[in-house]
Amino acid sequence: MLHTLILAAGLGTRLRPLTERIAKPLIPIVDNSPLARQAALAKKLGSGKIHANAHHLAEQVQSVATELGIDKIWVEEELLGTGGPIHRMWKEGERGELLVLNGDCEHDLDVEFFLEKARNSGASCALLAIDNPKINTLCINNENLLCGIKNKFGTAGSSNATFTGISWYSAKAWEKIKESEKDIRDFWQHEIPFVLTTKGTWQDIGNPKGLMKAINSQLSTFNFQLEVAGSAGSGRKYYRMQANGHSLILQQSHSEDRDFERFVRYGKLFSGLGLPTPEIYAVDETERRVVMQDLGSVRLCDAGQPLLYYPLVLEKLIAWQEASEKAFELDSELANRVFGESDYLWETSYFAENYLQGHLGMQEIPADLTELFKNLAKRATEQPRVLMHRDFQSQNVMVKGTQIAFVDFQGARNGSIYYDVASLLWDPYMMLPAESVKQLFALWHSANPFLKNTSFETAWENFLIASLQRIMQALGAYCFLSKKKGIKSFEQYIEPGAERLKEIARLYYITPQ
Repeated sequence: MLHTLILAAGLGTRLRPLTERIAKPLIPIVDNSPLARQAALAKKLGSGKIHANAHHLAEQVQSVATELGIDKIWVEEELLGTGGPIHRMWKEGERGELLVLNGDCEHDLDVEFFLEKARNSGASCALLAIDNPKINTLCINNENLLCGIKNKFGTAGSSNATFTGISWYSAKAWEKIKESEKDIRDFWQHEIPFVLTTKGTWQDIGNPKGLMKAINSQLSTFNFQLEVAGSAGSGRKYYRMQANGHSLILQQSHSEDRDFERFVRYGKLFSGLGLPTPEIYAVDETERRVVMQDLGSVRLCDAGQPLLYYPLVLEKLIAWQEASEKAFELDSELANRVFGESDYLWETSYFAENYLQGHLGMQEIPADLTELFKNLAKRATEQPRVLMHRDFQSQNVMVKGTQIAFVDFQGARNGSIYYDVASLLWDPYMMLPAESVKQLFALWHSANPFLKNTSFETAWENFLIASLQRIMQALGAYCFLSKKKGIKSFEQYIEPGAERLKEIARLYYITPQ
């Protein structure tokens, strides 16, 4: 009987922090996991019994065994290496010929042909290899037998190849593997394997680069529609890769996305500081792709009873702002990316061009309005500066139970402490009542250590200044995106945005100047 053992006990050290959440063989690669694909291959090859070993996050592997058609999971309390699991199976009564597959690689190799050649080779065991000059360590003689492994044993041979992790052992060879031969290469040294070098695609997913290459390879032949997880006004698309109860997000940016590099750099910086942003696991700069943590599909604006979440969101915003000094210390470009007077003036000119002139049809901007814009920009620039998200609204806040996370942070700046809280509380997507806005602002103000010496009245006035700035920018964006970019979904927020602007203006003008 043919047994198949899928090696799935690796620690996944080079893929942390991803492998702190998901066992490496269960990582979603587009539409499925490596373990699922290897189990399906074993079935196709007529394996009478399918096995897998497990160690790190073994419970995850155990939980999907039945679903994948794996007959037995051999949990290793201590890692047994590459030869130990094979000996253990024999010792505990398994008999027959054995095919070993690697649970952390993606390939399209013809394993059926390999089995045929292995059985007819006259050797008691066999290895499947590919020609990969960067890795080639197997040394093969003219009879296609292993004669050495670079830096391990033997002679140079007449050719070299890379081991794919796929091997075959006859019943006779399986019986000979000793408990002491935890490194299966020790067995190969005296029980000389036949080596078949083949062509095809093979990718070890043991590091971020390999993971991304495996995803790209699958995407090139993928005939199914991935679940759309979201999109952005910037043109970025988000897709959910799912397999065996786990999921990852694949972000696809357009070729002209000038913020791509910042998204990646800031994302790694923020998650490294423990801030509530998705962990980034793999990046392809050429294809403009990012693989990152899946934070779920519920945004603050989609949540049931969203008001219950606002105190949690404000708490996370304060933690974000408290990390300013460390973030600026670690990233000088971010520290020097100050959101200043010229940026505020750009926002109001954007508002004037796209809303006042483009939407309302105003021919000229009145001089007193231009002076107001200048005054607002000056006063906003004078406000205390912290790490600013810059687009901190309900569509960019993910909620999952009591977990809160921020996305779309590539516009982060060194700017006004009031800007993000203004963006969140006056958000036209939510239209919180003005009284709720004031109550939530009071909560944020009282809990913010940066404002312990700032009176509520002074803070409220500064908040309204930042609020006017932000809502004008948002109105300009709704008009630009719906009318010039053709993204009609933003059109519905123009009138709510205008109402917000009127509310803030009324509050601002009754606040003592």
